Amino acid sequence: MHNRVLLMHVKCGMMMDGKRLFDEMPVRNVVSWNIITGGLVDCGDYEVPFDLFFILWRECGDAGTRMFNTMIKACAGLGRGNVGRQLHSNALKMGINEDVFVSCGLINMYGKCGAQLAFDEMPEKALVGWNTLISGYLHNGYIEKALNLHCEMQDLGVKMDPVTYSTIFSLCTRLASVERVKQAHAGLVRNGFGSDLESNTALVDFYGKWGKIKDARHVFDRMPCKNLASWNAMIAGYSHHSRGIEAVLVFEQMVCEGMAPNHVTFLTVLSACAHSGLSDRGWEIFESMSREYKVKPRAMHYACMFELLSREGLLDEAVALIREAPFRPTKNMWAALLNACRVHKNLELGKFAAERLYGMEPEKLSNYVVLMNIYNSSGRLEEAAVVVQTL
Repeated sequence: MHNRVLLMHVKCGMMMDGKRLFDEMPVRNVVSWNIITGGLVDCGDYEVPFDLFFILWRECGDAGTRMFNTMIKACAGLGRGNVGRQLHSNALKMGINEDVFVSCGLINMYGKCGAQLAFDEMPEKALVGWNTLISGYLHNGYIEKALNLHCEMQDLGVKMDPVTYSTIFSLCTRLASVERVKQAHAGLVRNGFGSDLESNTALVDFYGKWGKIKDARHVFDRMPCKNLASWNAMIAGYSHHSRGIEAVLVFEQMVCEGMAPNHVTFLTVLSACAHSGLSDRGWEIFESMSREYKVKPRAMHYACMFELLSREGLLDEAVALIREAPFRPTKNMWAALLNACRVHKNLELGKFAAERLYGMEPEKLSNYVVLMNIYNSSGRLEEAAVVVQTL
């Protein structure tokens, strides 16, 4: 019963209460240890599970395959390949290295640490092993290794699944390889996975980022079901190419179909409004965040609004927004204001923004150059000369 209650706490994300319950349990078995360590790792806490693992090892001198897999995941999360190799060594001694979950955990860990040893030693290379290693290389920026592994899969005739295709689409996003994506897209459809949600979302993301907006919309419209990531990817595609009206229309369609937007959704649609000069609609969406959707605006959302106001020449409103923000203004916000003052020749406000910037990044020459240009364009050459002397 204690284990069931502990599992309930973990499943609900109540890790502090779960850890307290675990510490107070009069009797614990291996299931108890697996539940709490697995829950902590899944929540992104990689340090505490090691403390628990060492206690368990001292008390029992042994751990099952599930515990080893959990600790290998913790090593991957921390990027500690040396500790992972020690766990791998123990797994070999205990004879559990051929367990599929331990093997794939090792592949993931080594992939994130830039190695392929565990994969090469697998007696039978399961598809999940290929997927995990490619994803590990991609996660750590080893693009060429990930691509070579994909080519090896094709040469060996390994049958791919939707996870493989999603990873390949993400890989091609890094490579900007439209032709390779189109080939993989054809393979996805040919192998009966044309309706897969994750793969199609990755396709929308790729096509949107690399200018194939018609292809992105074609895939998007044909998706039998969409999740939040799908909608965000389509809005972002329009936003990347300053097609604000289309981005807002997709946002409105998303809300009408009952999908609740998150902070990423608002970031993309506000960015689209800023790049397309849709100031009124941008304000409406920004104000609806907390009022209607209970999404608290973050610094990035304020930055989008600030950019929108600055581009429209609404500099007084931009300053008011800075003062109303529930956080300290960033240097990017002051820099945007300074540049907007240059464009709209607002000398006094430009000087005010420059002073703030000088205090935050005194070594950045471009800020001084912008202020000098403001003085020059206003015919105040003496003040411009003073700025030059400070460089």
